[in-house]
Amino acid sequence: MGNLRVILLITLVVLLSPRLTRSFSSDNNPTDRRILVVVDDASIKSSHSIFFNSLQSRGFVLEFKLANDTSISVQRYGKYLYDGLILFSPSVEKFGGSLDLAAILDFVDSGGDLILAADANASDLIRNVVAECGVDFDEDTSAVVIDHSSYAVSEIEGDHTLIASNNFIKSNVVLGSRKNE
Repeated sequence: MGNLRVILLITLVVLLSPRLTRSFSSDNNPTDRRILVVVDDASIKSSHSIFFNSLQSRGFVLEFKLANDTSISVQRYGKYLYDGLILFSPSVEKFGGSLDLAAILDFVDSGGDLILAADANASDLIRNVVAECGVDFDEDTSAVVIDHSSYAVSEIEGDHTLIASNNFIKSNVVLGSRKNE
């Protein structure tokens, strides 16, 4: 359960960042809609289909590749092939092709968008990517996110691991369509 909270929190932080929200909006230039999705298991395409379909319905063109695909590349002849990169491969130690830590960081530094999903068992490669972007994962796999000022009240007194917020964007993709009161 703790790992799910960490994954959800990291995904929400990345999705809610102002730059990413603006970049993945439907108001952008129609040519800025190419996204490379790198997954460690082909089943992620169907298990996360609501998220992917939401992007496609807004005009984004998704290209899916397995993490070990030897043809993975984000640029050719110095020109970026994609505007966004989604890494749903938290346990991958090494990507195929020319995708590595330096290529990912160059892509982001050049204005490319990055969505990355990970949990406490993230590989060293993924940990290095997020560390370069200012996020650290605790080495202890049982570690959880704690917030002593914005936590949701629960049956367990002192449990501040369920984070409460009223500032979420109104998005069925992020929050689901069911209304919670």
